[in-house]
Amino acid sequence: MANAGQKTITANIVNEPWGHQTYDDYPSLIKWIKKKDGSWLYDYILLDRYIAFVMTTGINQRINCYSMVPWKIAFTYWDETAQKEVVFTEAIGTPAYDAFWKNMLTDFTKHLKAKNWFEKTYIAMDERPMKAMQAVIKLLKSVDPKWKLALAGEYHQEIEKDIDNYCIASKWEFPADVLQKRNEQGKTSTWYTCCAEPYPNAFSFSSPAEQVWMGWYTANKNMDGYLHWAYNSWTKNPLTDTRFTTWPAGDTYQVYPGPLTSVRFEKLIEGGQDFEKIKQLQALYTKNKNTTALEELNKALENFNLKSLSTVTADEILKRVKPLLNK
Repeated sequence: MANAGQKTITANIVNEPWGHQTYDDYPSLIKWIKKKDGSWLYDYILLDRYIAFVMTTGINQRINCYSMVPWKIAFTYWDETAQKEVVFTEAIGTPAYDAFWKNMLTDFTKHLKAKNWFEKTYIAMDERPMKAMQAVIKLLKSVDPKWKLALAGEYHQEIEKDIDNYCIASKWEFPADVLQKRNEQGKTSTWYTCCAEPYPNAFSFSSPAEQVWMGWYTANKNMDGYLHWAYNSWTKNPLTDTRFTTWPAGDTYQVYPGPLTSVRFEKLIEGGQDFEKIKQLQALYTKNKNTTALEELNKALENFNLKSLSTVTADEILKRVKPLLNK
């Protein structure tokens, strides 16, 4: 269920500093080189090897490229004249930013098309402001109108039509007419939780039933899937302490080194399985014109809304509706 069950390759295409970490914490798979004559060279060797390898494992449906819009605008490149790394810090939407990125995107587009990867590649961002997104959308479309974008963040009606893979925070909902249109257009519409929501969530102290609940909620809202940050961003001692410096315990990973699974991850899988079975049953009941069973299942799904968890636990709700999947 996570992110519509799509097998996605994620790759940084520029060095991205994040929070207190260094530039090397999120290294680019593309080497940016400003030559002595002022021209640019982009070395795709690492990116190509990485994508080719990951595809051999069966992860081959989509390539998400980060991050034109990082938390801190600071991109590193090698300057041949200075013989050192230089940091570019011009603001998004400025002529300097557009020139810096347009040259690269033009070259990158040609490279992706030569590799037959362009159609499955997205420029992806997380929780970025709408104005920054609008500037990047305009820039991308000027390079090639067929560029696709992915965004996890707040819902913005102003840019919704330009986001091909839109994952909204749990406090937001897609308007029904917008979601229907997105489904008709083949766009992906999902939701996510992060460190901000007390429930439902996947903290180490969360009720495990909440992650099963998420699958039913996704089905009720007719979205394509749920996205969780993060799978294995481990803390210093992940087997003994799930606390992170500023976020609730367990938010940064669902599995443990080993690899070892967790109750939380197994319940997330169960929620995904329920989601898939709900969709299959709805299709089957519709095909067989079993309106009674279809109405009963759809009525049960109405129990899955965020407000309900303030008065009844996820476990209580699931105990009432789970038998419907085994009729």
